Amino acid sequence: MNIRFIALSGLTCCLAWSSLFGQSDAADSKAKLAKWVETRQIISKEANEWAIDKEFLISTRDLLEEQAESLDAKITELKDSSTEADNARRALLLERGELQRADEDLVKQISAMEAQVKELIKLFPEPLTGKLDKLIVRIPDSPEETNLSLGQRLITVLGILGQAEKFNSSAHFFGETRDVGGKKIQVLTLYWGFAFAVYVDAKGTMAGIGEPGPDGWVWVEHNEIASGAKRFMDMYEGNVDVIEFVELPIKIK
Repeated sequence: MNIRFIALSGLTCCLAWSSLFGQSDAADSKAKLAKWVETRQIISKEANEWAIDKEFLISTRDLLEEQAESLDAKITELKDSSTEADNARRALLLERGELQRADEDLVKQISAMEAQVKELIKLFPEPLTGKLDKLIVRIPDSPEETNLSLGQRLITVLGILGQAEKFNSSAHFFGETRDVGGKKIQVLTLYWGFAFAVYVDAKGTMAGIGEPGPDGWVWVEHNEIASGAKRFMDMYEGNVDVIEFVELPIKIK
């Protein structure tokens, strides 16, 4: 457009000056002068339009450059964020995998403990079983199908084991009703942990010994030791002043 502007300007000037100083008549000169003025106006108008277009193009170019720079910055930021997010996601997946493996190991351990506790419960005498009944029934028959959480199952197992250890560490007296000779009689039973137990009636005429077996406690009548068993319990409870040796037919396994 600049070349066109210069060419038109030169051509117009040549035409104008040659017409003014030539031998043409006044009418011809006037017409040429009018033509020159018209041409100058056209050139001036095009020059103004070009200036406006140029300013618009420059502004548009600057705006596009700013947008391009902003877009590049956002792309870089997104790449960095994407990399960080990928790393964080990868770390979380690894952590989740480790937790799942640990969870699976814990499931196996708790299931094994539950199986051991079930066998141990067979050694529990009735007073201890009754005391722990609410915990015992919480042990799942099928670990794979239970709705209890691992935490609940672990608390149940630890609760039973804690009470079992406490029971096994000392002697315990219980008043019980026992079937002796086809009759229901009230007896006092001394459990020496899980090792053995001795029972005797209030008169000291009926007695027996119990030991834990594979399917529960086994009780055998030993009325011949009734008086000795009565003295043994009286001494243990502090009901007598004289402490003496009492022989009982007990085998600790």
